[in-house]
Amino acid sequence: MLDFISPHLAANYFLLAFITIVGALQFVAARHGLIGLTLIGSARKPIWSYLLASALIVGAFAWFFFATPEVFIPGLAGPELTFLFGTAGICALAFTLLASSILHGVQRRERSPLKADDRFRHEAVSWQQLRGTLYLPEDTGEPRAAICALPSPSEGTLSPHPILANLTKEGFIVLAVDWGPEKEIRYPEVLGLLPGAVAYLTRRDEVNPERIGVLGIDLGGDLVIRAAETDQQIAAALALAPFLIQDNTRPGLSILKEMPYLEAIRWSSFRTRGELVAELATLDSIGKLSSRPLLLIYGDQDGMIPAERAFVTLGEERARRSLKSLPGEGHLSLPRSPATSALVARWFKENLP
Repeated sequence: MLDFISPHLAANYFLLAFITIVGALQFVAARHGLIGLTLIGSARKPIWSYLLASALIVGAFAWFFFATPEVFIPGLAGPELTFLFGTAGICALAFTLLASSILHGVQRRERSPLKADDRFRHEAVSWQQLRGTLYLPEDTGEPRAAICALPSPSEGTLSPHPILANLTKEGFIVLAVDWGPEKEIRYPEVLGLLPGAVAYLTRRDEVNPERIGVLGIDLGGDLVIRAAETDQQIAAALALAPFLIQDNTRPGLSILKEMPYLEAIRWSSFRTRGELVAELATLDSIGKLSSRPLLLIYGDQDGMIPAERAFVTLGEERARRSLKSLPGEGHLSLPRSPATSALVARWFKENLP
């Protein structure tokens, strides 16, 4: 039978353990860049997490010894302390995961939403099974290079998106393809997405059919590589953080480097992601692209598919030719990075002349 002596003493020990463990978790979050545990600051500016951790731990002990004078007389025994500290640890972890998810959700809603640039004409596309948005630069009267862009299924749509705005600014016609509802994303049906988009572009007078490229993000990257293998009309393919192999769709706790816990649960609930990557056989497709231009871009802070793992997966020779790592970018920040937008536009200008 546990004897806590008094509710006041038990509550103070519990709060001491709870607050100090929350503080310790902030140290872990700052040290390893885990935004899924961060209550303040960001992975790029961990100093705020370090300061919060220090304040919580020092403040908790200062408060405890001030508010608990009976601690200096015989008090709780080992079983009682084990129970209180264990319970406090579980509560502290649950609180940190939940609070981090809520705070990140609030911050995301407070950010100014991305809006389509009014300088560019854009129109909704609905043709056969294809759904998406077409972005058109200023008309010069001559057919232009065009790019089919496919987002991550979890993002749903690339419209609006900074990469698209930059590509359109650089003079490309861009078709942002919509995956459709997640429940309808199945193999082999998804294989028709990009061929349909390419066929639509070839019907447009503004498009030069010999200068069509594809751009994919996350699982979209795997699909554009597969499409480039089978569709000879695709002149160049660029993939941002494709999975390459099924094992990369199971990142484990490292996913907390990219997103808070509740978002990670939603991301993991898309169970067909791994099956799709296995069916697409991205590595086999890369080997069959022959001389057509291909570029794979990863962030060196990617918590799902580290650039080093992608390098090993591709093999040294192939990775040296086709893989680019951007410093300071993670799996989710990579598509919205200005450095990525600039690199993507420059690469397509070089490879869709």
